[in-house]
Amino acid sequence: MGPVRTKQARKESSTANSALAGPSKFEQRRPKKQSQDANGTLGIQKIKSALRQTRRLLSKDNLTPDVRVETERRLKALEGDLSAAEVGKKERTLAVRYHSVKFFERQKVSRKLDQTKKKLSESDTPELRSALHDLRVDLNYTMHYPKMKKYISLFPPELRNGETQEPALDSGREEIRAWIRSQMQSSELPSEPELHLDWKKDSGVADAKWGGEKKASKKSQPTKESEPQEDPEDEFFEDDDGEESSEES
Repeated sequence: MGPVRTKQARKESSTANSALAGPSKFEQRRPKKQSQDANGTLGIQKIKSALRQTRRLLSKDNLTPDVRVETERRLKALEGDLSAAEVGKKERTLAVRYHSVKFFERQKVSRKLDQTKKKLSESDTPELRSALHDLRVDLNYTMHYPKMKKYISLFPPELRNGETQEPALDSGREEIRAWIRSQMQSSELPSEPELHLDWKKDSGVADAKWGGEKKASKKSQPTKESEPQEDPEDEFFEDDDGEESSEES
C-alpha cells in the first residue's frame, strides 16, 4: 500500500501552490475609490464633511483674528467646491440618461438634412432653404442642448402618433430652439453644424441661463465634413415619410 497523504499535508501543499500562483482574483484588493471626480473636484461627501468641520471651528469664541479670517476663506472656497461638484454630478447624470435618445435623434436629423441638401441642389426654393435652416437648428439642438436641463425630445411618441403633447413640453422645446437660433446668429454655435460634428465648445450662456456655472468658452477648429455613415439598424429609423419610435425620458 502506497503512502497516504494526511489532511494536514494536503492543506500545506495547497497553501504552497497558492503562494506560488499569487493572490486569486477574489483575494486581490479592490482599488481604492478615487476621492476626486473627473474634473478634480473633491467628492461631495468629503466636501460636506469639511464644511461641517469648518463651521464648527468658526463657532468657537477663542479663535484668533487671523485664524478666523483664514477659516472664513476656507468656508467660502468649500461652498464653491460643493456647488461645482453638485452641478457636475447632475450634468453627468443627465448626460448618461439622455445619451441614446440624443444620438438617435441626431442621426435622424442628419439624414433628413442630407436629403434636403440634395433636393436643394436640384431645385433652389425658399421653402427648401427654410427647411434646411430648421434642420440645422435641430441638429444643434441635439448636439448642444443645455446640460442642466432634462432633454425634451424632438420626435416624442405623442407627436408621431398625431396626439397632443403637454403644452409645457412644447413651449420648453421652442424655448431651446429659440436660444439655439440666437446662438447661431451670434456665431456662438456653428451655422452649419453638419460640418462641425466634433464641436466641443461649452456655452457659458447656457450654463448661466439653465442652472449651471458659467464657463469660459473655447471654440474648436472647424473640421472637414465627414463621409456619410450608414445608420444603425434600429426601429427608430424608418422611412422619413413614416415616423420612427423613440422615447422621451
